[in-house]
Amino acid sequence: IESLTRKSFIDLCRCARKEMSKQEGGPKWKRSVLPCVGVRVLEGDGEGSLLTPQPPQPRRSQRQQQRCRKPAEDEACVVLSNSMNSMNCIEADDHTSCSICMGDMVERTTLERCGHTFCRSCLDQAFKVKRACPVCRLVYGQLIGNQPASGTMMVERDPDLELSGHEGYGCICIIYSFTPGLQAPEHPNPGVSYPGTDRVAYLPDSPEGNRVLGLLRRAFEQRLIFTIGTSMTTGMHNVITWNDIHHKTSIWGGPRCFGYPDPTYLVRVTEELREKGITAD
Repeated sequence: IESLTRKSFIDLCRCARKEMSKQEGGPKWKRSVLPCVGVRVLEGDGEGSLLTPQPPQPRRSQRQQQRCRKPAEDEACVVLSNSMNSMNCIEADDHTSCSICMGDMVERTTLERCGHTFCRSCLDQAFKVKRACPVCRLVYGQLIGNQPASGTMMVERDPDLELSGHEGYGCICIIYSFTPGLQAPEHPNPGVSYPGTDRVAYLPDSPEGNRVLGLLRRAFEQRLIFTIGTSMTTGMHNVITWNDIHHKTSIWGGPRCFGYPDPTYLVRVTEELREKGITAD
């Protein structure tokens, strides 16, 4: 830029700066007038400065780039090695300590099917509550619940009723009925009465739905579907409630309304039944 032209441009920038100062109470940020080298810009203190071109940075060769990356890669390897060592230590601790009492093993006892190891006394106490592995919850033996013995399970089929997400199949209606009675010794309040109840649940009349129906029959026979306790919906005590095996009590509304569609329901309820020792095998 020639000297005269440059002086005129600087004067123009100063006038613009004064106008902006009047309107905004003074410049607060850098304001670039033109994105070119050798042009004044407004600084935060209101003074102008002349930008100078940055010298080009020399390009690194491939060998230099590898040298720069090598320390970072070495550091990552060290971190990974330390992590693996920590995992090995944790695994070693798991084999030498009991997962129930968190102490050293006393009379080490290993469950045959899952391979988890515990103190004999700890495992005996856990099996008194539930005959299942405390770690993976794999059931050993036949699990019997405390569902009231007076209940019945009836099944009806409606070929004209289709559940959302299971089009082309009819509907299986499961009807559970319980008469009033007194709580037994295995219940929370022995001798206290509980009211009767009727519950209806729905399954698709598909191969998967019928497979789940068979598992639910076995769970009902082992008294695992219901228990006696406090209702989560009404807050009433000493009533018959579901026992952690979820049922679809509505034909619509989705998961929030305990209905359909729910693409993963059959998989989830199968897993819940497996945790109680009810499998198709």
